[in-house]
Amino acid sequence: MASNISSLVIDRLCDEAGEEDIAVAGFYCDFRNQDEQTAANIMGAILKQLVAREEILEYVRMEFQKAKKELGGRGLRLPDMVQMVKRVVATLPQVFICIDALDECLPKHLLELLGSLRDILQESSGTRIFVTGRPHVEAEIVKYFVATIIVPISPSTREIKIYLEKKLEMDTMCDAMSDDLREDILRIIPERISEMCVRAFTVPTPCRIVYWLTMVRRFLLVSLNIDAILGEVTIFDRRQKLNEMTKGNHLEDAYATTLARMKAQKESRSRLGISALMWVSNSERPLHTSELCHALGVKLGSPDMSVERIPTIGALLACSLGLITVEASSSTVRLVHFSLKEYLSNNPGLFQSPHSMMAEVCLTYLNFQCVWELSPALSSAPQTVPLVGYASSYWAKHIRREKTANVSQLALKLLIQFERHIASQLLLLCYDEDRGWWESGFDWMDGPKGFTGLHGAAFLGMAEMVSALLAMKELDINAADNMGRTPLAWAAVGGHEDVVKVLLQRKDANADTTDTEYGRTPLSWAAGNGHSGVVKLLLEREDVNPNTADTKYGQTPFSWAAENGHSGVVTVLLGREDIDANAADTLYGRTPLSWAAKNGHAGIVKLLLGREDIDPDTPDTEYGQTPLSWAARTGIRE
Repeated sequence: MASNISSLVIDRLCDEAGEEDIAVAGFYCDFRNQDEQTAANIMGAILKQLVAREEILEYVRMEFQKAKKELGGRGLRLPDMVQMVKRVVATLPQVFICIDALDECLPKHLLELLGSLRDILQESSGTRIFVTGRPHVEAEIVKYFVATIIVPISPSTREIKIYLEKKLEMDTMCDAMSDDLREDILRIIPERISEMCVRAFTVPTPCRIVYWLTMVRRFLLVSLNIDAILGEVTIFDRRQKLNEMTKGNHLEDAYATTLARMKAQKESRSRLGISALMWVSNSERPLHTSELCHALGVKLGSPDMSVERIPTIGALLACSLGLITVEASSSTVRLVHFSLKEYLSNNPGLFQSPHSMMAEVCLTYLNFQCVWELSPALSSAPQTVPLVGYASSYWAKHIRREKTANVSQLALKLLIQFERHIASQLLLLCYDEDRGWWESGFDWMDGPKGFTGLHGAAFLGMAEMVSALLAMKELDINAADNMGRTPLAWAAVGGHEDVVKVLLQRKDANADTTDTEYGRTPLSWAAGNGHSGVVKLLLEREDVNPNTADTKYGQTPFSWAAENGHSGVVTVLLGREDIDANAADTLYGRTPLSWAAKNGHAGIVKLLLGREDIDPDTPDTEYGQTPLSWAARTGIRE
């Protein structure tokens, strides 16, 4: 029998044909009955519909009687069915055959069915065959039918309303329905689930070709939700269900059903679908289609990439059964509905250690021979290895959430020769882009020279990796990259206290070096970024001068903390007797109080006004404005 979707397709075909003497036969490939839906059974169902409209042909009757008389009453074989369909359609002026959800047909039955449909089409000029399904069986369609027209479609708002009206007509509990509730169902569901209805389709003028109609499976959510509403027994409960459903709640049944179907697929398809879902739901940023495909094509333990292992985006979407979709405007993949992420988070058993797995995939990819051969000066990942960008920027974040011994080994393999790997440059470019910093000091032509694995591990906040690298070989802990930053400076920038502790344990660590990019010390970076814990650790060192001003702006660590509103750091620094809380910078001549007033940091202003060594009337040298003048100009009443 045909599904509701195929019924809509068939109705439209009949409307556009505009003929009364046409015959229509449809079949819905139900995933729950895959084993029973053989090519012979499908062809038998089509034959039954074609002969039901008028008196059964004598030829058909005789064939059935003949089959019954044979030993065991074997029934008709597929070739017999095909011949009878040919005989029947030859007597009809026009025939439409619609096979819905062909992608649910088992592979062992699919090819037989396509071959049978091709034989029928070749001998009948009045027959047109329409097929709906997801893209991954498109290649098989094209093999059997050369002149294939592919028409992307999805249910329109009008068609969803028609579907809902039919469901409401079949409601067996009329007492639990009111006119107002009925109107709200027909209005709210098509409106609120707009993302499930991409666009309507227009079937071209019928011709002797097979049409491939790619249906968007999100229609399933509409079906499951109206079933959930009608499953309630009172008007109140139905309205509650409608309200909750349109907020993204109570889609659990839809997700559970679809995930059960995903697991019931063949092992390779099930594994691919689950893996795709894991990546999309746990990635640190939206993934491009090529990134996802390459991630799922990685074989752990492999020394290099195999292009033949990389699945197509069509295969991924097919195996994920509609739970993943592609944003056409950005070519990124996302979950079909915002509530799906919450559902997956509440069911952690679906994925086995997802972040550890993703980290291992990223590191395996980065350690591929073809990736090591790339120039470290490249500013973006080549199209041949699109996952390099994501892997370079986020492998460490996945490790911090979950890690294994194998992941640690892969990370060390990358970090040992990090400065000659493209990941070092891409990591810093991602850092700059995130913060809007385009004054980078590293050499764009040659890559970030001197940015070693020790710098990278400190930058990423990986204390264990820092310790392992220091233990593996003799490294200069004070080595500066071409921005003049030491590993300690990078750890201070990121506020990584555990890394700072590891580095400061070394007697040869210089804690007060200045970089060449801004002339800032580790204390300056930690204070300016609000990392009070790192500030405390650095202030414990006798060789750290808390009043060292940078060479570019002439601001002290205290000035940076006040400007950026980091009251915790300001409080820590004010606890030092030797702190100069009134030091003006050399570029603008502004005191810390002036910076705090200008930027509206009322809490810091209150702290500073309570000190005797603070002059509240000191004007800056750029505009001659006092802290009060800056506060008034920017409208900061406090």
